Amino acid sequence: CKPSELAFYPVPKLMIRRVGDHEQFSALRAAELGDGTLEARTIDVAMNFIGLFVERPELLVQMNESIVTNNEAGIYDGCKNAVKIALEKAAEDS
Repeated sequence: CKPSELAFYPVPKLMIRRVGDHEQFSALRAAELGDGTLEARTIDVAMNFIGLFVERPELLVQMNESIVTNNEAGIYDGCKNAVKIALEKAAEDS
């Protein structure tokens, strides 16, 4: 995926070349969280990652384990929390 497209979804991600410079941080964050690769800026690099996924599934296993751990820690709860806060604010204002 392009770094900004799925950056905040709890799925393993192969980050491809970014379109805008602002997207670099999404790829870095996914790599920090362990649920995505660093940005694959060339086709060769992307194909190397795909080869790793197929031949060495440990990388995908690690990404999925990171997703479980991150989810338990609430890393992916940003939208849920934003809606909760908005609903609480709307209830206060009525």
